[in-house]
Amino acid sequence: MTGAMLCMVLFAVFSGASLGMILPLFDNVFSRTDTATEKCDFLPSLRQNTGEAFSNLGSEIISLHPRGVYSAGGELLEGLRDTFKESDPQQVLIVIVLGLIFIVLLKNFLGFMQVFFLSRAEQGVVASIRGSLYNHLLQLDMGFYTSVRSGDVMAKFTSDVGNMNWAMTEMMMSVPRQFVLLLVYLGLALWASWRLALITLLVFPPAMLFILILSRRLRKKTHYSQEKLSDFSALLQETIFGIRIVKAFSMEKFEGSRFAGILDVHRRTETSLQRERAFASPVTEIMGAIASGFIMWYGGSAVLSGGSLSTGRFLVFLAASLSMMKPIKIISTANSRIQTGIASAERVFDLMDLEPVIKQPVDPVPFDSFADRIEFRDVCFSYETGIPVLTDVSFSLDKGEIIALVGPSGGGKSTIADLIPRFYDPDSGSVLIDGSDLRAIDLEGLRRNLGVVTQETVLFNDTVRNNIAYGEESIPIEKIKLAAEVANALQFVEDLPDGFSTVIGERGARLSGGQRQRLAIARAVLKDPDILIFDEATSALDTHSERQVQKAIDGLIEGRTSLIIAHRLSTITKATRVLYIENGRIVESGTHTELLKLNGKYRLLYDMQFSGQ
Repeated sequence: MTGAMLCMVLFAVFSGASLGMILPLFDNVFSRTDTATEKCDFLPSLRQNTGEAFSNLGSEIISLHPRGVYSAGGELLEGLRDTFKESDPQQVLIVIVLGLIFIVLLKNFLGFMQVFFLSRAEQGVVASIRGSLYNHLLQLDMGFYTSVRSGDVMAKFTSDVGNMNWAMTEMMMSVPRQFVLLLVYLGLALWASWRLALITLLVFPPAMLFILILSRRLRKKTHYSQEKLSDFSALLQETIFGIRIVKAFSMEKFEGSRFAGILDVHRRTETSLQRERAFASPVTEIMGAIASGFIMWYGGSAVLSGGSLSTGRFLVFLAASLSMMKPIKIISTANSRIQTGIASAERVFDLMDLEPVIKQPVDPVPFDSFADRIEFRDVCFSYETGIPVLTDVSFSLDKGEIIALVGPSGGGKSTIADLIPRFYDPDSGSVLIDGSDLRAIDLEGLRRNLGVVTQETVLFNDTVRNNIAYGEESIPIEKIKLAAEVANALQFVEDLPDGFSTVIGERGARLSGGQRQRLAIARAVLKDPDILIFDEATSALDTHSERQVQKAIDGLIEGRTSLIIAHRLSTITKATRVLYIENGRIVESGTHTELLKLNGKYRLLYDMQFSGQ
């Protein structure tokens, strides 16, 4: 940033210097009427007139004496002016042309170096924002993910951060450069003619007021436009993930109509935005043209009347004042982009400001291994206020015990399972492990000792090996193969084109449902946790695979604390205890045999499933 700012200031200074070359060109070359000094050589005259002033300027700069630098600089300019007056006009012309070429080359080199330095800073900021946003998303709890649209989150990562990048380019590169150029041109105009410069300044207040009013409108409309773009992203993602259902129900026209509606709203908003953005530049240019016209008339009259304003000074002023129009125009145009970036930044930082509900305790109780029991005490829970999901749930799960949760869908079985890894916290009551409330236990240690296999199989667009090992690159392939064998996955994995190195596609799209589920089970097998949670783990398997995987699961849970959720009662016959969950309550509890003898809801469910056998 320091290098970029230095290059930017020097770029502006040399831009002003290139305009300043007009003065000696007109006053000391084209307007020369004397002939007494026409034969004086330029270089000897330059050494005589500026040598001492140049040495003084160097000394003052080294001593960091601002007043001395200003004084020595004035002496140097005076010496240059005398040199131009005394020297041969042909030599002065050559010097001015060569000096102008050199200044333009140096100016453009400095402009490139500004971009060279700033591009790294700019992209570093963008990468930092995306990295911070991603890490923050990983810390947010499950409650956030059940209430947010994934498309909205994706839009913030892509278009919103992209708009921020666009705005930062303007704020860090374009606007500062144009602002410094504006100051240099203004200083040059004041030096050439302070009276005319004051007239030029009259155009600034109305132009700035106009830009300020337009900025507020642009930010509000841009915010709305980004919300519509999020709707666009969310619907697109839903369509891609649900394309099988869309085609199965022949809903292509319906989805196309929904998409067209969102596009139409976004199109109208963006059209209005672009028109307002385009309005800023011509208005400021028209204001500048009116001021420039008046300046030309007033200054031209002063030159023609033979007043104190020379042709060279007037042309320098005119060039400086006209050059001021471009920075003003660019700043007004950049402002609309900056407002877009600010609106996007508000959306991004709103997400980054969200605090996770589930947090690591300030002084956590260490949890290295499971020793005794998990206990639910009068647990009540609801996802939405006033709609209870669990009501006064109390039970215990001892070490080595296998508890099965059964009952109708929506009864609260998966919610009970989600409370153990502390995906959520109870509204009231408590969940304890080895006598300590989960809210006081080290969260990472707790989850490290848990193995979870869910009904919705989660796989990543990576190799089979990396999906089973998941983050543990150092695990030997022999252990991975053993886990795959336990999960009845080894045979089909070895039949894949690249075996364990086969990339399985997004969400495991290149595998069947049963194959995906067996890889998820292999992942839990490899983790070898103290506590296992199976949430409909065999629901995606055919009867043959289910029996094989169930046999593997039976061997895996032997002597291990397990919580099994199942609709197929054939998968839970080895459970030490069965809890029948309905409407968020434990309705029946006992072993499989005890509940059959009870002739209650469990018996009714059992008879329904096995009535044909």
